[in-house]
Amino acid sequence: MKSASTTSIRVSLTWLVAACLLPAMVLTAVLLAYDYQRQRAELIRDTIAYARGLTHAVDREFSGVEMSLRSLSTSPALKQRDFSAFYIQAQELLQRHYANNIVLIDATGQQLINTARPYGQALPKVTNVAQLERILTTGRADISELFIGPVLKRPLINVAIPVYTGNAVSHSLVAVVLPGHIQKMLNEYGFPPDRIASVFDNSGAIVARTLDVDRFIGQRVGGQFAERLAQSNEGSLESVTREGIPVMTVFARSPASRWGVAVGIPLASLTADLRRSLWILIGLSVLLLASGLGLAWIMGGRVVRAVSELRSAALLLGYGRSLKVPPLAIREVDEVGEAITKASVMLADAGEALSRSEARMRGIVESATDAIVILDDSRNIVLFNSAAVAMFGCAREQAIDTPFTRFIAESGRAHFSRRLLAYVAQEGPLPDPGAVEIATAVRSSGEEFPVEIAFPRVIEGGTAIHTLILRDITARVRIQEALERSNLDLQQFAYVASHDLKTPLRSIGGFVQLLEKNHAHRLDEAAVSLIRRTAASAQRLEQLTDDLLSYARVSSEARPFVAVDCNEVAQDVLQLLASAIAARDAQVVVGPLPVVLGDRTQLVQLLINLIANGIKYCEGQPVIRVSAGMEGKDWVFSVQDNGIGIDPKHHERIFEIFKRLHTQQEYTGTGIGLAICRRVVTSHHGRIWIESAPAQGSTFRFTIPASHGENKPHD
Repeated sequence: MKSASTTSIRVSLTWLVAACLLPAMVLTAVLLAYDYQRQRAELIRDTIAYARGLTHAVDREFSGVEMSLRSLSTSPALKQRDFSAFYIQAQELLQRHYANNIVLIDATGQQLINTARPYGQALPKVTNVAQLERILTTGRADISELFIGPVLKRPLINVAIPVYTGNAVSHSLVAVVLPGHIQKMLNEYGFPPDRIASVFDNSGAIVARTLDVDRFIGQRVGGQFAERLAQSNEGSLESVTREGIPVMTVFARSPASRWGVAVGIPLASLTADLRRSLWILIGLSVLLLASGLGLAWIMGGRVVRAVSELRSAALLLGYGRSLKVPPLAIREVDEVGEAITKASVMLADAGEALSRSEARMRGIVESATDAIVILDDSRNIVLFNSAAVAMFGCAREQAIDTPFTRFIAESGRAHFSRRLLAYVAQEGPLPDPGAVEIATAVRSSGEEFPVEIAFPRVIEGGTAIHTLILRDITARVRIQEALERSNLDLQQFAYVASHDLKTPLRSIGGFVQLLEKNHAHRLDEAAVSLIRRTAASAQRLEQLTDDLLSYARVSSEARPFVAVDCNEVAQDVLQLLASAIAARDAQVVVGPLPVVLGDRTQLVQLLINLIANGIKYCEGQPVIRVSAGMEGKDWVFSVQDNGIGIDPKHHERIFEIFKRLHTQQEYTGTGIGLAICRRVVTSHHGRIWIESAPAQGSTFRFTIPASHGENKPHD
């Protein structure tokens, strides 16, 4: 029965062809769009450059007119108010210039001369009063907007300059430029025929245009184009011309004269190449897609027939029958057919090998001295080897399909069930594959005994096999208990022996001191030296017994751990070592220390030994720094000094009892202090080490867990 979610190989090949061609077509379309955008940007950039160039040309024309007017304004005839002579000079200037006529206007707006009319004829006042006022007010040249002249009665542009009498502007000298001259410049600039270009004045009025100039001259630009002109001197935007043609409008405006040029590029011509390329792409894509799909359908048919033959062969292989797949005209399919033929032979061999392997495995499991139990996902027993039968005194038939927890003592069954659930379900905190679990098991007779349980991770075919390996550790536990009793007895003996030695040692010391005090004057120097050496030896032996007592107390007088503020511990240590610190002028810097679970007395003893060593083993002024920091789950304490340092080869030896690196003449001591330190740190579930080199000082570091499940010392 076919699944609703499956597809035939023909359909898959068809989709494959489509999946191969469609990205290429999409990529080609994207590249075409990118190339269109690039060409469009280049066209806009080039058109802005053309418009900017035409704007500069218009500015140059106006500048030329202005220069000619300034030259004319210096005429002596004008200064002498000989307007008849000045009229003749103005006409001569027009013969060399493209300006239509020249007008001289006084401050009231009255035209005094106008070369467009015979000299002496009555002339009207000017209508462009705003330009005259700007000339009189600013004293600067000015270019007017397009307006209708009062004499010529047609659109024109005034280029005006001020004429001074003394320090005041008395007249305005104007050259009249007709829009036809600007139109001629626009026509000669060489815009492509489909472009619609126009020149507009500083108010946005059209002065010249490549299309229908007579119809639109004097009309002002509006809409979005007017808004863009108010915002920027150059740019582009999509708009519609006055004829209703959609265009990309590119414009440039002169910052000096505020005249500008706009060029409309019809969107139809802008996108013509893109449309043509897209139609070609669509045609080729349809042709390629149709060819590819047809070829895929034909090839799919061949593959379907070959696969049908292979399916029949595979079914025969599953039945264990011998077979030979015939050639199917497709190399890869023929290779599969040959492989199926060989597999039929190999399958028979593998079956025999599997049977032999299973027999060997059963033999290994059954002959193992440790109990091996395999559980299913419900934590019921599915395999119970002979060692397990002997260990629990339960027949294999009675154990199979029963929960394994029946063999765990009631007191630890709940805890072990959680551990077993995590192991079987592969969730939660899993047991470490290299670790073992110590539990109390129970035999069928009800006898309880300790076992060591391993949780090996066995994976077969991607499926976990829940295996337990159990070992009876009754003998080991008994030996360990005996060893602990022996260690306790040795510690008690060392404590009692050290304690009992103190009284006779004090007596010996006292007698030797009395002997030296009362009889030294009767003895020779050799005898006195012998007495003093005896007193020193007794003192060292008393110190040794004190250190032995301290060493023994670490375990024998251990108390339950409580919260201890190590800052207070450090202050107690500094008070106890106050005389030693003062004697050596030592500096002890203590940083912020944490609160830990521990034995306050032992921690005081630990810091006393480490700081005292830093003071003792220093040839100059001792400087000791005590600090702590969190690393992982432990607090790491550091006691750093500037002493003589220790060769790395002795870093382990110095923590052994009675191991000293110096003679009594060099540095006094018993060789027990650092051994006490290690025992204290070990009892607090930590470790201690040194980082040092000769003449470079030493840093003793030790760890104490930040939080620990036990509130009792560890031996």
